[in-house]
Amino acid sequence: MSKNDKIEYKSLISKLKTDLDVIYEGNEKLIYSRYNDIKELMMNAQQAFMSGKFPSSAKLFRQVAKSIHELYFKIEKQGSYNNRNTLNDLNGKEWLRHTKSWIVVDGKPSDIPKEIKDHPASFPPELIEYFIEFFTKKEGWVFDPFMGIGSTAIACLNLGRNCWGTEINLKYFNYATKRIAKKKNSLKILDDLSCEIFNNDCRDVLNLHKQNNFPPIDFCITSPPYWNILETSRGGVKSTHKKRIEDGLDEKYSESPNDIGNISNYKDYLKEMEVIFNDIFRILKNDGYLIIVVQNIRPKGGLMIPIAWDLAKLLSTTYKLRQEFIWCQNQKQLGIWGYPKTYVSNVHHHYCLVLQK
Repeated sequence: MSKNDKIEYKSLISKLKTDLDVIYEGNEKLIYSRYNDIKELMMNAQQAFMSGKFPSSAKLFRQVAKSIHELYFKIEKQGSYNNRNTLNDLNGKEWLRHTKSWIVVDGKPSDIPKEIKDHPASFPPELIEYFIEFFTKKEGWVFDPFMGIGSTAIACLNLGRNCWGTEINLKYFNYATKRIAKKKNSLKILDDLSCEIFNNDCRDVLNLHKQNNFPPIDFCITSPPYWNILETSRGGVKSTHKKRIEDGLDEKYSESPNDIGNISNYKDYLKEMEVIFNDIFRILKNDGYLIIVVQNIRPKGGLMIPIAWDLAKLLSTTYKLRQEFIWCQNQKQLGIWGYPKTYVSNVHHHYCLVLQK
């Protein structure tokens, strides 16, 4: 930080202490690091605007606003913690923040190294952290049966939770294992947290739980394959899906006949989902929560298949269906589907089904 930056930073700290109700103890480093990041982002946004690059400028200014809001939330005084809270470590204001029924999360470039780009449908750790901090306490146990390249595990390590999961694809399992080791090293986590992934079919969950003497899980969060949508052509324009093929990236999860994403019959797919989540019900603690991130899909034939709604209805015979939550993505590429005759939307939202044992 330059001399002028330090003067600006000290001025900011003084202003915050004078005018705002914020917490400083333990947050000095956070404010210091975010200050430079936000300032650089602001400069890039201004430069784009002055250059006439209005779409890029608008995107950057949205990121600036979001970063400032997140920083303020982290340092704002949140009030006292209620000892009757058996669900999480949040106080009233923090709890309130999580009750809004939607969130916009696009992920950060730092979350997407080359090996993660190879996975056709990974989700950002930031999204998973949002749910984990609401549905668990510190050192709680989280399970993900479709671990992929390990986003749930990274979120757990960031928040101090124990985690285990399964991933049937050996390549993604290896990616996740390396990613976890790197994260543990960066956070200087030794043996105080358990974080294990098994290269197994998630239908082995009961055996794995018993063999490893895991405790009942506090929370399960996962995103299963959206049926066989990755097998489906996306039409005539150059979609993200087609670009992935051109770049030599994976267009679907695997070729394994045991992979849920390779089931061709929709009713068979739903039956397998029911079996998997009913097994998870047995290892979930009483009153524990399950979140399934899933989309309704529209194959090339044109009729929407309501996976989220069908799955919610099916599992509500075992679980209590508590709520739906919407995850929105604001920076995905738009495709001109159906033009000029048929309405076809760009689906940039996912349903997060909230179920409870």
